[in-house]
Amino acid sequence: MKIVFVILHYHAKEETIKSVASIQEKTDVEEYKIVIVDNASKDGSGEYLKKKYEADEHITVLLNEQNLGFARGNNVGFRYAKNTWDPDYIVLMNNDVYLLDDDTVSKIEQEYQRSQFAVLGPMIYTVDGRCNINPIRLQPMTKAEVEKEIRIYSNKQKLYHYHLDTLRDFYRRIRPVKKKKSYKVFIERMEHVQLHGCFMVFSRKYTEKFDGLDDRTFLYREEAILYKHMCENSLNCVYLPDIHVFHREDASTDTIVKTDRERVIFEISHHLKSLNVLKKVYESYEGSGGGK
Repeated sequence: MKIVFVILHYHAKEETIKSVASIQEKTDVEEYKIVIVDNASKDGSGEYLKKKYEADEHITVLLNEQNLGFARGNNVGFRYAKNTWDPDYIVLMNNDVYLLDDDTVSKIEQEYQRSQFAVLGPMIYTVDGRCNINPIRLQPMTKAEVEKEIRIYSNKQKLYHYHLDTLRDFYRRIRPVKKKKSYKVFIERMEHVQLHGCFMVFSRKYTEKFDGLDDRTFLYREEAILYKHMCENSLNCVYLPDIHVFHREDASTDTIVKTDRERVIFEISHHLKSLNVLKKVYESYEGSGGGK
């Protein structure tokens, strides 16, 4: 098998159907499969998709009994693809991501011949017109930076717990936060960078060493954890702007939390939990002197 696309699904079935259609239309090889992992959707959409695609030999729908979060949910599909077909490439993609190129697989293969990448990320277009969310970082965070982020999110959590966010918003209106300068690194191909998690291609360089993502998080910071593992294991993460995808962003999260305040509290809580996992990853490498 050449390539397997793993789509993590939670509610938002129309987005998943569009994502599947883009793969069927744009994939430039016959040796491909699609694995849809339903992360215990409560609206029956997992069963709907299983029935919809049951006659399609290219598509398998797996139904999780509980919501496993991003990393563990993706790993269900990753391991199924690896153990069933042992493909050259496994793609983990959100259910609101669509392929835009007619030669995506050809470009992936050409890049692998060039760099022997472990993980590959594309240029990502978004609803608001941006195309610069990849790469996320050009250098890994230091442990001190991780600890600073933990303090920042701990303070944010207290802010919302005591309903002080309205005071903060008022202060920002009278004294706006300065925006950081944005550099156009996204137009250039780059190696050894941190990639966005909505669409990642894993080659045999990765699958021979790892059996999926680090699954200690529920949501957020998976990219930073992955990047640290890649750096410590001398594996290459390549950003290739010649490949293009569209990401609608937060389609599944929109079905979990309804109000802006609920959304922010949800995000802060899970960012904080994941940052503490990231800190443990850093400590494990510092303690062992490297390695997996």
